[in-house]
Amino acid sequence: MKYQSLKGLAIATTFAMTIATHALAAPMFDVSTLEGHTGPYLVIKNNVNVRDKPASTGEKVAQLPSRDIVTVKGRVKGTQWLAISKKGNNLGYIYASSLTPMIDASLKEPITSNIDLSADDKGVCAYNLTFEGRAIEEETIFVSADYQVTFNCTMDDDKFDFSALVFMSEVPPDLGQKPIYQITLNLPDVATGYEEFLSATALFNQMEEQVIMDAVSLEQFKEKALRDKLPATTPQEALQAALKLQLSSFNKKAWRIIAGEIPNPSELKPQ
Repeated sequence: MKYQSLKGLAIATTFAMTIATHALAAPMFDVSTLEGHTGPYLVIKNNVNVRDKPASTGEKVAQLPSRDIVTVKGRVKGTQWLAISKKGNNLGYIYASSLTPMIDASLKEPITSNIDLSADDKGVCAYNLTFEGRAIEEETIFVSADYQVTFNCTMDDDKFDFSALVFMSEVPPDLGQKPIYQITLNLPDVATGYEEFLSATALFNQMEEQVIMDAVSLEQFKEKALRDKLPATTPQEALQAALKLQLSSFNKKAWRIIAGEIPNPSELKPQ
């Protein structure tokens, strides 16, 4: 894994593909025939053919390498063909399984906000979340934005601080067609054993504009009744919603460990 810019996902700064000469004059797409999610997509297969019409019988007008980035203008109604462009130029059509949607979850400025869980007899926390960089898996196609978050909390009249690691996938974890992105909060200091630390995962459904609570890693620290979803339209809003859902998902025992009121299970010596 390594860190690099979103532009570094492309194989080259220019089109790393072969284009038939007439492709430069590709016709405008009929927007009345297009529907569904639009925006940046990542090529997940190598040497993907671009055709001049939404059918396997269409003439090949271009070929794209894996990890190239294109803009999807929409899906042709009743088909699995996506109309794509690059740098403002219409190229043609690609079969949907060759692409996956993506987002830019980087932050220009830290996110500073508050989470109040006092109604559930838990902490009231101010937090500061900063963007650390983008992680790109070399062997598999996976891209994530990584963050560091620090919390300053009050609970039961006690003040305490703690830090956590957060990542947000910038492509769907399953590389599918639904723009659903994973947001995970890791608390490695709350652990029951080696690599058995507390984490919580939420999912940002971009089309439905909501963040849904998904899972907590350690059952003994999971709240029985979870607040299951919050609205969000942007990656930044999704991060804030996810943090609230994730902290809400930890039960009072987890909060007491985080606050230092009781020992971390990994620190207890066997009897």
